Amino acid sequence: MPETARRWLVVAGCFMSVLTGPVLVASTFSIFFATLLQSERWSRVGIAFAYSLYIVIYGLSGPVVGRWCERFGPKRVVLGGAALIAGGFALLGLTREVWQFCVLYGLLGVTAGMTGIVPLATLVFRWFASNRGLAIGVASSGTLGGLFLSPLAYFLIEQLGWRRAYAVLGIGAGLLLFATILATVGDTPEGTARERASAQSGEAEETRPKSAARDYTSSDLTLREAMGTPPFWLLTASGFLFLSALTGILAHAVPLALDRGLARSLAALSLGMIVGVGPAGRVGLGYMADRYPARKILVWSFILQGLAILLLLRGAGAALFWAFVILFAVAHGGALAVAPLVLNDLFGSTYLGSLVGAYWLMATAGSLVGPALASALRNGAGTYFPVLVVFAASLFCAALLAGMIREQRSPMTRP
Repeated sequence: MPETARRWLVVAGCFMSVLTGPVLVASTFSIFFATLLQSERWSRVGIAFAYSLYIVIYGLSGPVVGRWCERFGPKRVVLGGAALIAGGFALLGLTREVWQFCVLYGLLGVTAGMTGIVPLATLVFRWFASNRGLAIGVASSGTLGGLFLSPLAYFLIEQLGWRRAYAVLGIGAGLLLFATILATVGDTPEGTARERASAQSGEAEETRPKSAARDYTSSDLTLREAMGTPPFWLLTASGFLFLSALTGILAHAVPLALDRGLARSLAALSLGMIVGVGPAGRVGLGYMADRYPARKILVWSFILQGLAILLLLRGAGAALFWAFVILFAVAHGGALAVAPLVLNDLFGSTYLGSLVGAYWLMATAGSLVGPALASALRNGAGTYFPVLVVFAASLFCAALLAGMIREQRSPMTRP
């Protein structure tokens, strides 16, 4: 098989990994959230905390998963994640107390880490020396599954109940992912990364801004060196604010839609749209980041998300709500895809796995705040208005911090 076809086959495997891993959890939580509030005597804050714990452990798993990818290879890591997804979802259907639900949802964060951004970025940067933004955008577009996973979860809950619905979703997703990875993904292509980068350097120069182009050289910074620079902390701080707002919106999407007067079935669709339309932003903004400075693309993605939330503050009409859903979906999808490219531009590709893992660890700490804070503000005020104000302000602050990042040069000057 031609190497170009093999590369994009790996991207297809990564697409499926994202769809049946992190996206499965993100696009269905709010559906189960609304059901659990009605069927179980569990508190709103307690259920929301489960999602916060999931995201935090997802982030904490980043450096560990990065080491596993280096030691065992990303293919084995993703296969292990597929098995754990099946088991974790099946066990969720057996929970009787909210603390059990929280513990299991937290452990699902490890499986999401094993099928998420760290192995994805590792594979893309191993197989691609150019067009990495487009490749990451397509690979991470498994979020498209949100368009059908949310309605599917709603249908299964209505037909089987929430306990059996969890089992069907998890076992089905785990088996599908395991088979797909076996068929499509290899840990590395033939030849070294340096040889591939050298062979494709001409193509890379044409498709990437000179100020942002880096290859596998001794000028690349290690994780420890990167953590000693202001750009790393500005980027992670912006990621903290971004993910706090994002996870808060995702966890409360269905209750927020119901609060705005949408029917329950349309409310479930709104969550699917937020997660599922994200690929338009991932692919589009990833493509643009191959041609323009990725940092500027990231700044504008934060600004657009803040503006989307402001639309909800203007009123409760259905038109404004759906405008928010589309704009927020496109912008947040782009932010998730572009962040690894910013890390590459600042610090290089050689240690990208550990860099992405550390960034994800620190940035996702914000997810511990978002859903629980939204629940507390909603319970206190009786409306989502203060929640929207806080999240919009967070995103504008994230844009400001990302805008303050300046190019970080290593001891060896870039060409």
